[in-house]
Amino acid sequence: MEYNICFIAWFANNIRVGSTANNFGSGTINAFNKYVKENGPIQEQEDGDTKKNNIYGIIQGGLLCKGYSIGATGPTCNFFGGTANAIKNLKEDAGLTDDSSVVTLNIMKALMSMDYFDTSERALNIVQIQRYLNRNYEDYIGLRPCDGVYGSRTNKAMIYAIQAEEAMPITTANGNFGPSTKKCCPTLPFEYCTQKKYNNTNYSEDDLKKFTVLANMALYLNGYDVNFNNESLELNYLHEFQNAYAIPKNNKCDIVTWMSLLVSSGDPDRSAIACDCATIITEDNIDVLIDNGFKYIARYLSGSYLHTDENGIIILVSKALTTEEIQLLFKKGIRLFPIFQGSGNYVNYFTEEQAEIDAKKAVEAANDINLEFGAIIYFAVDCDVMDYQVTSHIVPYFKKLYYSFMSERGNKFRIGIYGTRNTCTRVCAEGYACSSFVSDMSTGYSGNLGFSIPKNWALDQFATTTIYNKDKSHKIDIDKDGFSGRYPGIFYEYNINSLMGYDSQKGGRIYVNMGNTSITVYREKTPNTPVVQVPMYLGHDKIGEIKPGDFYVRYNVTQIVKDTVHKVLYKDGDDVRMGYIEEYYYLNSNGEIVDSYIPDQKYFNYINYDPVTKKYKVVSEKEYQENGIIFTVNKPVPYFDGTECVGILKKGDKIKVTGSSYSIYGASRLWTIFVSHVYNKETDSFDEFNKFVSVGLELGCSKEDRALY
Repeated sequence: MEYNICFIAWFANNIRVGSTANNFGSGTINAFNKYVKENGPIQEQEDGDTKKNNIYGIIQGGLLCKGYSIGATGPTCNFFGGTANAIKNLKEDAGLTDDSSVVTLNIMKALMSMDYFDTSERALNIVQIQRYLNRNYEDYIGLRPCDGVYGSRTNKAMIYAIQAEEAMPITTANGNFGPSTKKCCPTLPFEYCTQKKYNNTNYSEDDLKKFTVLANMALYLNGYDVNFNNESLELNYLHEFQNAYAIPKNNKCDIVTWMSLLVSSGDPDRSAIACDCATIITEDNIDVLIDNGFKYIARYLSGSYLHTDENGIIILVSKALTTEEIQLLFKKGIRLFPIFQGSGNYVNYFTEEQAEIDAKKAVEAANDINLEFGAIIYFAVDCDVMDYQVTSHIVPYFKKLYYSFMSERGNKFRIGIYGTRNTCTRVCAEGYACSSFVSDMSTGYSGNLGFSIPKNWALDQFATTTIYNKDKSHKIDIDKDGFSGRYPGIFYEYNINSLMGYDSQKGGRIYVNMGNTSITVYREKTPNTPVVQVPMYLGHDKIGEIKPGDFYVRYNVTQIVKDTVHKVLYKDGDDVRMGYIEEYYYLNSNGEIVDSYIPDQKYFNYINYDPVTKKYKVVSEKEYQENGIIFTVNKPVPYFDGTECVGILKKGDKIKVTGSSYSIYGASRLWTIFVSHVYNKETDSFDEFNKFVSVGLELGCSKEDRALY
């Protein structure tokens, strides 16, 4: 085994071997074993332990040299989640069954060696790309790592390769996608190409084939299973990428697509219909937004900022939303994305204590301006966060936010996150946020470089600019934001105190629309004051529909009022809304009105969806009472003890819902079913659970995207 002499010497010095050598000999082995005996296993630090240790730094250095991501760009001398995952991955790649983060003697030997363990197909393919870049563009990039990891150096090498193919001089090329690179970058396929090289000569067909290879490589590095050696552009994957990034799907790799592939912000000069700003929108300046075609705006729930006025005096200006502002936005057809930012521009801000403070302030501010029920509030992480800091600071902060919203804040609003790609992806994967507002304008942030955009992104911040109205009488400084359409934003006021504010003591029931037609949902019903035995009628303002196969929550009315118009909670695109539906009267044998119904509606906990056959299985009431029904968790969902959120079920968990003395009525957002048992993998049996589990309506209500199946 060949060893890295520098690492051996550094490690030996830190465990006090005495004289150093160029191998992992008996002295080093004895010192390692003694260190473990005196200090305990070398493994992931416990929560709250932030003490640095040079040995951790050595381990991280060894991992980085072998191409494993540790969640940071260099050794930090901490052993957090990123380093722990890297150790686990190394063990898996080495063929070990041990899935712990413990660094054993043999693992330490391997880290000190020059051996390479990551043999996954993707890693080996990335190595091929890295070797291609070294082989063809060494004069521009030198020798870059061939480690199977798509990081900042490989990303920069790709841009250098484009500059080289553009015939940009080595002394001019800088690995940045600047104005000259944009100007000369050819549009693919060939028939669309009108650009010329940096030296003003025409591109040859051979030149364009090399660009095509680079485009396919960029698609592969962004996570698409492309044949990156292909000299023809793989349009099916290009379309998938363009769709995911909400850029024009136009059968060509133009400058917008090139820059989206290689720079987190994409093309900063592209147009946008969404923006965010600190300026309060009034009757005086709203025409600035309208004249520039903006239909969506992200604004702050609270806070202020420093502003230099026309006399050069620095003043403190409020940036907080007002009721008048949101009413004006809605009147003009502009939808709203609320942001909460206490500070959030340094990592140590994010503590559990601060999360509790921020949750209280955000909900109070939202209630003050009557934000629509179910609105997503985007909490800002406005700094560059290393992966290990996401583990140590950001995830615990959002976990506390989430539990506070679910348990103490009326279950009224949802949580979104503003931050880098990696930060958003990781927090949402834990289930603590449901939508991402991506800070892609920060192209140098480690959390953006080498990471794909989150799948649930709603807004994508990519450029700062100043916009004016038509007569130049008013201006607003804004950030332009890409708009995915996955979450449409808020478009009207609808103040409901909480999900517990239903129409009666009976609560809600979860139904599945098993019919062949959609159920129309309306905004309101009339009259507003219930009258005994007098039917209520729907208003005429249709706001959505419950499609066949979708599930929804239908709220009951009192025993006294026989009302066929019922409040429902339903999924509208990627939004969750409340409205009203009309049902039929249900009469008993004496002709008395006892309830209302819609044909072909089934209780959620009497049916299951099979993703293999893509069909529902309906369980009879007798079978349900005797055997229950087993659901598999498809996305992280919270569970509750009464109204208190006490945990999160993860993807892959299995739960059993059985007939019990508990009602099917829930006590949380976005509604729950009573789960009697949860599957225990170790014993291969179901343990008693007795908790209310959210059905995850906000995550998906159709057959394909539901959280429980």
